[in-house]
Amino acid sequence: MKKTLFMLAAASLAMTACTNTEEVEQGFARTSKQIGFVSHVNKNTRALGNESFKQFSVFGSYTKGTSTIPVQIFNKTIVTKGNEGWKYTDEARYWIDGATYKFYAYSKENETTNTTRFEGAELTLDNYTVDGTEANQKDLVFASAVNISGKESGNEKVPFDFKHILSKIAFNFTSNFPEDYTVTVDDVQIRNMRDKGTFTASTGIWSNQTRSKEDDENPDNMLTIDVVTPANALAKNENIDTESIYVLPFAYQSPNVRLYFRLTIKNRLGETVSQKVNFGAFKPTWDKGKAYKYNVTLTGEEAGLEKIEFTTDENMKLDDWETGTDNIEFNFGSQVETPTPEA
Repeated sequence: MKKTLFMLAAASLAMTACTNTEEVEQGFARTSKQIGFVSHVNKNTRALGNESFKQFSVFGSYTKGTSTIPVQIFNKTIVTKGNEGWKYTDEARYWIDGATYKFYAYSKENETTNTTRFEGAELTLDNYTVDGTEANQKDLVFASAVNISGKESGNEKVPFDFKHILSKIAFNFTSNFPEDYTVTVDDVQIRNMRDKGTFTASTGIWSNQTRSKEDDENPDNMLTIDVVTPANALAKNENIDTESIYVLPFAYQSPNVRLYFRLTIKNRLGETVSQKVNFGAFKPTWDKGKAYKYNVTLTGEEAGLEKIEFTTDENMKLDDWETGTDNIEFNFGSQVETPTPEA
């Protein structure tokens, strides 16, 4: 039976994103009849901030009176931030007095995705993929502004408060080897996670999370994680972090997500005594907009090395002494000679 390398502790760091907001530069006068946007993002955002946030895609529709059929006015329209503020690339859209509006927006680190579907007033990101490719390892933020009433004049700009809707994970490795050993961790991978899902804008919920492939020997959904300082050898009680990666939010019901990594162990002479790929299975719960850091303790026994141990003879009898014989005659009262140093 394979030995599991370690037990993953509960997340030692869980940060809720988008709790602090800051108004970004405005692009249109607040009283304009033209529909304009103002965007808010977290000051301490993990990828997109007020300085780096330059583009999002907007979707919008309205209904008026007794009609229940939404009229689309924005459909993946690009909104960019320039010297004069936020402007969209399509022709101007204007407020209609008495209409009720719904607006949705997203940004994939200032890029777009081909997975969007906007039907009626509902936006979904269908089969959105978060795998190991560089193009899919990007921060995804989303905002909505619904039930906004259009007025003849004095319309405010549409307020977008963008929030992170993926999860982010990282690992910390700590060496618990003896003082005269050093270890190196590399080739860190996450396998068998769910890497495709659908996001529904009106509910803000991810659903239908699936795996692109469930063959752990040849995983298509493998994510490679870079160690922050690759080549650093860890002495006892030293630790090292991995970079963070994005994953789909999901609450797993069984421990079938796996962390793989290669562990190289050297003795005090710098000789490699072991180098092998190890893995640990765990059952995470990843919520959207949260970052998790997992602590992994590295020990020799769990790495597959056999500890040097000692035992005693079960038949030994420490209480028994054998009688020894040493025939010496003692002559008391006789002259004692001074012993020589060699005696």
